[in-house]
Amino acid sequence: MTSPIAGSATVRIAAPPEAVYEFLTDLDRLPTLSPECQRCERDTGEGPLAVGDRFTGHNAVGDYTWSAQCQVTVAEPAVEFAYDVPPNFSHATRWRYTMAADGDETVVTEYFDAPLLARPDIYPGRIEGRRDGLEAACEATLAALKEALES
Repeated sequence: MTSPIAGSATVRIAAPPEAVYEFLTDLDRLPTLSPECQRCERDTGEGPLAVGDRFTGHNAVGDYTWSAQCQVTVAEPAVEFAYDVPPNFSHATRWRYTMAADGDETVVTEYFDAPLLARPDIYPGRIEGRRDGLEAACEATLAALKEALES
């Protein structure tokens, strides 16, 4: 059964988990994958992203644009990367990527859990089809990641 607030997509990529993780945590390259994220700016921390670091994502869907602060919640190289949008909010959306080596490939899954989708009284819960749109965005993001790492 499909969750009204969560979704995911999975892809197999002919690249090691370390390369996948490095790409996904590079705030200059991450927006090149997403159909919504236009650019990211690091707000705190230096060097590789670590738990607690914050960045701002600048996004667009159609004519609607917005920016949102994100906070890294998991930073386990070659295994998992996750962040909350916005940080310290009871209805924050959690984005999570997992990587698992399988022979010469890596199985990558992108997940989202967006509690606000269950709140039609609060934007973005009012957006018709937003959950399915987010899952389609996961599929597009992972297809772009596969293309980038295999080309």
